[in-house]
Amino acid sequence: MPLFFKIRYRRTIPYASLILINIFLINLPLTNSLGYEFVVVNSILLFFQIGFYTSRKLKSDPHAKFFSFIKSNYLELIAYLLIPIVIGTLSSLLNSHCPVKDGFAFCAAIFLPSFLLGIVLAFYSSSITLKYNRFVFSFIAVLLLLTSLLEFYLLPQIYFYNPIFGFFPGTIYDEDIAVNLKLILFQLFNFSLFGFGFFLTLKMKNKYKAVRTFVLMLLLVSFYVFLKPLLGFSTNKSKLETELSNKIITEHFEVFLGDSVKKPEYEFIALQHEYYYERVIEQLQLNETPIITSYFFDDKNQKRELFGAGSADVAKPWMNMIFLNYSNYKSSLKHEIVHSAAAKFGVTPFKAADNINSALIEGLAMFIENDFAGFPVIYGAKLAFNNNYKVNMNDVFNTGKFFTSYSSLSYIYSGAFLEFLSNRFGVEKVKELYTNLDFEEVIGEKFDTLSLQFELYLTDSAFNGKQNEAQLYFGGQTIFKKFCPRMASNDIKKAQAEFSKQNYNFAAEQYLAVYKYASSAGALSGYIASLKKEKKYELAVSVLEKEIKHFSKSHSLYNLELQLADCYLLSGDTTKANFYYDLILTQNPHQNFVNWLNVLRLIWNYNGVEFVKEFLTEDETERRNTLFNLYEKTKNILLLPYLLDTEEENLPQIIGAINKLKKELSISDYASRKAAVDISQFLLMKKDYASAKFFAVKAVENFTDDFKKHRLVENLRMVNWFVNFANETKLRVEHIK
Repeated sequence: MPLFFKIRYRRTIPYASLILINIFLINLPLTNSLGYEFVVVNSILLFFQIGFYTSRKLKSDPHAKFFSFIKSNYLELIAYLLIPIVIGTLSSLLNSHCPVKDGFAFCAAIFLPSFLLGIVLAFYSSSITLKYNRFVFSFIAVLLLLTSLLEFYLLPQIYFYNPIFGFFPGTIYDEDIAVNLKLILFQLFNFSLFGFGFFLTLKMKNKYKAVRTFVLMLLLVSFYVFLKPLLGFSTNKSKLETELSNKIITEHFEVFLGDSVKKPEYEFIALQHEYYYERVIEQLQLNETPIITSYFFDDKNQKRELFGAGSADVAKPWMNMIFLNYSNYKSSLKHEIVHSAAAKFGVTPFKAADNINSALIEGLAMFIENDFAGFPVIYGAKLAFNNNYKVNMNDVFNTGKFFTSYSSLSYIYSGAFLEFLSNRFGVEKVKELYTNLDFEEVIGEKFDTLSLQFELYLTDSAFNGKQNEAQLYFGGQTIFKKFCPRMASNDIKKAQAEFSKQNYNFAAEQYLAVYKYASSAGALSGYIASLKKEKKYELAVSVLEKEIKHFSKSHSLYNLELQLADCYLLSGDTTKANFYYDLILTQNPHQNFVNWLNVLRLIWNYNGVEFVKEFLTEDETERRNTLFNLYEKTKNILLLPYLLDTEEENLPQIIGAINKLKKELSISDYASRKAAVDISQFLLMKKDYASAKFFAVKAVENFTDDFKKHRLVENLRMVNWFVNFANETKLRVEHIK
């Protein structure tokens, strides 16, 4: 082959491969626009491509200097940079319609630094050996990538800052990612560290330069790993426990809490840990497990900063650690304890299920937790299956496809399936399956046969008329079907900040801008809330009437219908308002909707429609006062759950009302039973165990609906445990600051 064609061939292949890979990327979910995922994938890809390109060039010109190299090869370098940016931008504008502003920010903060680092490390590698510079470059790159894997395995975090791909939020999907000061400082840290090392190599004498450069490179990587926790770019155990400096010690737990947790709650939190631990150990038929460390973050922002996943609660079974948000720990504590306890029979270096199978990992936790919004897990599976929210069980047990369905469906079906297996073959078989994902060997039947039997088990005509309830739980979108999810999340956060500052006009503009490109219910709901604050009720009605049809199959439909009813009422159209209120009651997607509408009707009946309008525009303190005054008139138990989350100075008033209610309590329907459970939980936290048991017993008495009774029975089980063991257990609790 002539030399000319060899040169053209060498130049064309890298560009062609880059173009083809990027065309492939824009046809995949998450990477179909110039967003975070697209930029990260290209950063890794381009880091290696530009590193190999630079290494090849330096072989023919070993004395080239850094800036002279860039100057003499700037056209090729610009081409490498522009190919992914142009393809990603065109895809954003033509296919996804996502704005490109955040994409360009990610390019500047991640893509460009990774590109330059690839050139710098190629120079390092060539200083060590020209002949094997690509091998040395690859070795250094793999070493840098391995630091993140080691951080995940050895440190209490799931996020990574890495010079090759900038920032990765963790193994749990989190939409809220944007270029921030911390990412910029990290890139400056990389440039300073590796730039200083590069400067030292230029000053080295030729004698033993290769050895010195190699040693220097290893020292730089070691120094990089050492400095990251000190500079806030990784989180070690010491740093985490310094930030969450309040500590509770129980027999089986060390619990670290932030400052938002009030000391009177310490004992309740400790007891809940021990209660759920005892239940999990009993259900899994285990002996004692190692001490579990539990971290309670003040909010999702602190959790995202220190751990990685802001919204999701997570366990690291191989470290005997669980990580929770204080705001919602009650709904996930038992689930995460199951993950940690399962390490006792888990396999792989992560002490998890065989093949790190998501269906076994999450299914076991769902099966043992056995809580689907207050119902048993089988209720959720039957609700989904009999209302056409079905999944392919082969896909559920395929880790690569587990999250391609709406996440709650995969969780519910896998949990119900393991419960089905446990009922037939015993929990020991489920544990054995956890360690060996071979159904024929462990169970003695093929997976397809078991799946068919499971579907027959789920078939239940009693669930056929619950389409609205099923839609509320399962009518969401997977992360792969959302439009511009990260950008929308970031822009909505900005709009929420303006809303909280009472800049309602500006917030409305921002929410509307997000809705125009993302079509998200959250953006639409925020826009309507902003219009309501500005008293633009007619505009809110016209917008919702036009847009609500797009959410007819969405779980957001019912909240939007409620907003529309409120806006009709505030605009003076009581007929249309009543139409939508009645529609929601007829649909009955959840008891919470029914209870809230019953409260509004109660206010309406006692005080008139104008008073309801005032109530809808009041702040939380004013609403609480309105509801308490109405409770004093009616003694309606449905009002009390809305008064329990109150300030400390109002507690005597609420507790006094509850004590009076005990003398004249009348439980007539499931709504009042649910309210009694809420009151029971409130009293449990306030250490009034006798009263908590009184309401717990009343909630269960003479109730025969097995599925609805589940939450009532579980509450009574917990209350009885507190009554019997709280005094004994709390003696082993310490408070350390």
